Amino acid sequence: MTKSQVLFLILLTTTFVACNNNNASRMLVEKQIIHTWEMKSSLQTTADGEKISSADFEEDNWLKVKVPTTVLRALVEAKIYPDPHLDLNNFKIPDASDSLNEILDLGKYSHIKGHPNPFKEPYWFRTEFKTLSSKKNVWLNFDGINYRADVWINGNQIADKKNMVGMFQRFKYDISKYVNRKNKNYLAVKIYQVDHPGVVKRRKQWDVFGRSRGSGKGIFKDVTLKLSAGWDCAPVVRDRNMGLYQDVFLTYTNAVDIIDPYVITDLPLPDTTKAVVTIRAELKNSEPKPQKGVLKGSIELLKEIDFYSYKKLMHGNFKTIYFEKKIEIPANKTIEVGISSKEFPQLLIENPHLWWPNGYGKQYLHNLKLSFEIDGEVSDIENTKFGIREITTTLKEIDGEFGRTFYVNGKRIFARGGWLQPDMMLDMNKKRMYAEARLLARANVNMIANEDMPSPPAHVMETYDKYGLLIWEVFYQCWRMYPGMEIFKNPIDTKLALKNSYDIIKRYRSNPSLVLWAVANEVTVREEIYKPLRKYIKTLDTTRPFLPTSNLSWDVELTPYIKDDLPIGTTDNGEPDYTWYPHPFYYTKVLEVKDQMFKNEMGVPSVPTFSSMKKFIFDLGDGEKNDIYPLDKNWAHHGAWGSGKYAYKNYDVALRSRYGEPNSAKEYIDKAQFVNAGSYRVMFEAANHRMWDITQGVMIWKLNSTWPTVLWQLYDWFLNPTSAYYFAKKALEPLHIQLNEHDFTVSIINAQHKKHNNLTAHIKVLDFNLNVKWEIQKEFSIKEDRYKELLTLPKFNDITPIYYVKLQLKNNEGKIISDNFYWFSSKGKIDFRDLVKLERVELDISSTLESVGDEYKMVVKVNNSSNKLAFFNRLSITKGKDGEEVLPTFWSDNFFTLLPGEEKVVTAKFAKVDLSGKEPVVVLE
Repeated sequence: MTKSQVLFLILLTTTFVACNNNNASRMLVEKQIIHTWEMKSSLQTTADGEKISSADFEEDNWLKVKVPTTVLRALVEAKIYPDPHLDLNNFKIPDASDSLNEILDLGKYSHIKGHPNPFKEPYWFRTEFKTLSSKKNVWLNFDGINYRADVWINGNQIADKKNMVGMFQRFKYDISKYVNRKNKNYLAVKIYQVDHPGVVKRRKQWDVFGRSRGSGKGIFKDVTLKLSAGWDCAPVVRDRNMGLYQDVFLTYTNAVDIIDPYVITDLPLPDTTKAVVTIRAELKNSEPKPQKGVLKGSIELLKEIDFYSYKKLMHGNFKTIYFEKKIEIPANKTIEVGISSKEFPQLLIENPHLWWPNGYGKQYLHNLKLSFEIDGEVSDIENTKFGIREITTTLKEIDGEFGRTFYVNGKRIFARGGWLQPDMMLDMNKKRMYAEARLLARANVNMIANEDMPSPPAHVMETYDKYGLLIWEVFYQCWRMYPGMEIFKNPIDTKLALKNSYDIIKRYRSNPSLVLWAVANEVTVREEIYKPLRKYIKTLDTTRPFLPTSNLSWDVELTPYIKDDLPIGTTDNGEPDYTWYPHPFYYTKVLEVKDQMFKNEMGVPSVPTFSSMKKFIFDLGDGEKNDIYPLDKNWAHHGAWGSGKYAYKNYDVALRSRYGEPNSAKEYIDKAQFVNAGSYRVMFEAANHRMWDITQGVMIWKLNSTWPTVLWQLYDWFLNPTSAYYFAKKALEPLHIQLNEHDFTVSIINAQHKKHNNLTAHIKVLDFNLNVKWEIQKEFSIKEDRYKELLTLPKFNDITPIYYVKLQLKNNEGKIISDNFYWFSSKGKIDFRDLVKLERVELDISSTLESVGDEYKMVVKVNNSSNKLAFFNRLSITKGKDGEEVLPTFWSDNFFTLLPGEEKVVTAKFAKVDLSGKEPVVVLE
C-alpha cells in the first residue's frame, strides 16, 4: 500500500486512533483514544482530585482497567467478583441498594472491608497521556459516562458533578491551558452512582416460574438506563452500570472547531437518478477575536466500500466532489453553516449509488471530509460517513385501524425484525457489535429498535449502516413515565432530559440506518419534555418520521398535546404478546386487523442449545444423568418465570404435552428447539401471508439477549443461534414459499422490488412412514412486492397421526431458492412424541476449508443415503476434536431435515482468531 493510499485511508475512516504513549506522527492525529486507566473506590483512598491528577501522586493497589468499562465490569474482569452473567453468580455480588443487600445478605461479598455497599460511593479513574499534536487547542471528550463526574487535569478541576451528568450525552472540555506539551499529563475522573439506584423489591427468588429479579423503579427518576435496576428480561446490575462506558479521547484544533457535521440527502421521488446533498455544521471559534477562514469539503462518492477491509476499500470506484466557502466567525462564538446545491451545483449528484435496507439493495456509504483553514493552515478536520437515501412513511387505514408503511427511496419496505438490548454490563466492543449486526442481516432482518440504549457508541450505529438495519431511535424507555401515574413525572430533571435528547439527535442524524425518532416506547413524556423535543427534532432533522410513542394504551385526553401526531400506526397491544400460542392462532389473529397492522412487539421464550446452557448453568451435568432437572432455581433466575402474557409456563406446557416428558435437562433442551423453531417461523409467516393487505410490518421482542436467558431471543448471549434463528431466517427470505398452518394454503412471498417469472412450486405431503400421499408441481410468475396464494392442500382422512409437508421453490434453472418443512399432528390432541423418538440417521458429511482474509469459510455437504428421515440436524464447528464450539459461526442454514436421498450444502464462516489456534472440526448432532 502506498503512502498516498495510507493517508487516504486515514481520512476516509474518520479518525487516526492513537493510544497512550503512541509515537505516531503528531500531524495526523484527529482522535487520540485513551484506553489504559487505573481505578479505585473513593472509599479506599483519602486523596482528592487535585492530588490524584498530579505528577507526584503515588499510591499502591490501583486496579489497571481498560476504558470503556463500567465499575462492575472492571472488577469482574479482574476476578474480584464472579461473572454475573453466569449461573447464580449475581447473588455473590453486593448491590448498590442497601435494602437489597440486607434482604439477600449480599453485603458479605463486598471487596471493601467494612463497607457492605461498595457501589454507593464514587470511583476514581486515573490515567496519563502525552499530547500527540502541535495544534493550539486540546479538547477532552467523553462519549458516555454514568452518571455524574468530577474531572481533574494536572491538578486543575475542569468539570464537576453538578454539570457533568446524564448517561445519554457527550461532554467536551477545552483543556489547552492545563496540558503539558512536552511531558506527561495526568487525568483523574471521579464517577458517581446514579442519584436514585432504586430500592429493588424482593421477589420469589427460587420458585419454579418465579421471578428472581425486579425493577428498582427509583432509577426512573434519573436520565440513565432503567435496565440497570432489573427488568423482565434482565437481572439487577449491581453497580447500576456506573463508569466510563464509552470512549474517552483527545481531539486537537486550532482556533476553529468543526462540530457535528450533518449530511442531508434529497431525492426528487419517484426519480432516483438525481440526489441533492445539503451539508450543515457548527463552527466554534474559541479565540477572543474573529476568525476568517475557508471551509473546504470533499465528498468521496464510493461505488462499494467496507470500512474494515483494505482490499474492498481500495477496489472501490471513486468520484470526488469538492467545494469551499469563505467564512468569518465572531469572537468566542459558534455559528451554523449551510452548504447547499444552490451555492454549489456539484452537490446535485447524477446517478447516485443509493443506500438500501437489508434485502432491498446494497448499502453504499460515502464520506464527507470537512476542514477549516485559516491562512492556509488546517484548524480542524471532521469526517462523516453517510448514505444517499430518502425515508418517507404513510398510514394505511382499515375500518379505523392504522398501520404505518415505510418507504426507502420511494419503494415500500416490508418491515420485519425486532428489538435489541445491550449487554447487561454494557460490553459493546466492536467485534461483538459487528457480529451481532451480521447475524441479524444474515437472518434477513431489516428493522430493529433499541429502547435500552438511546446513545450507543458510534461503531454500533456504523454496523447498522453497513448491514442495512433500519433502527428506531427511542429516547425514553417504557414505564419510566406513564400518563395518569406518579411516575409520569420521570425523569424528574426536565432540562437534563432534554439536553441528553438534543445531543442524541445531533450525534446520529447523519446515520442512514436511523429510520425514525420515537419519543418513547409504550408510553409518552409529559408536555414540558414532549413539546421542546418535538420542536427540536422538526428544526434539526426534517428527513425522518416522528412518533410520539411506539404504542398508545391510555386515554389520549391525558396527553392532548400529542393529538397532532396521531395516529401512530404501530402497536404492541393485544395478542399475540410474549408467550407461546398454538400456530394457527397467529393466522386467525392477523385477519382480525385490530392491533395487527404493524405489530411492533410479540415474542415466545427461546431456550438456547445445550452447548450454551451448560456455560451458564454450572450444575447442568453431562446432560444425560445426574443433571439438574428443569425448572429449578437457576432456570427461574435466567428467565423461566411469569404468568399470563409473560408466561414461560405456557411454553413449558407446550413442550411437555407435544413432545413428551423429558428425562433429563439435555432432553428438555433438545425438545425446546422444536418449540423455538415453529414458534418463531409462524410469527413471521403469519404476518407474511397478508403482506400489505393488512400487515405493514412486524417486530418481535426480542432479537437478542442482554445476558444468558431462556426467554425471547433468536440467538443467545454467547452469539449462538437457537433453532428460532434459522426458522425465522427462512420465514424472512425476500422470496419465500410457506404454508398457512391454519387453512393449509401455500403462498409465495415476494418482498423484492422485482418480478419473478417461470418459478415452480413443488409440494409434497408425506405420512410418518415417508409415503407420498399427495404431490404437485405448479408453475407460476409473481409480480414485485406482493404475496401470491397458489393452492390449498386437500384434507387427508386416512393419514398417519404425524405427517409432513415439504415445500420447494425453484427458479427457471431448477435451482432450489426456498424450501420449507412442516410437521403436523392429524388426530385430536397434538402429539409429536413419536417424532422425537425417531432413530438417529448417520449422514454422509464432507467439507472443504477456504481461507478468506481473517476468516475461514467451511463448505459442508450433508447427504442422507438412508431410507429414513433425518430430522432436525444441527451442525457446529468446534476447536479441535471434542473442543468448545466456535462462536459466532455464521451458517447459511442449520437445524435442517433431510428426506431419504436428499443432499444439502451449507456454508459456515468464522473468524480465525476464534479458533484459538486449533483445527476446525465439523460436528453433527
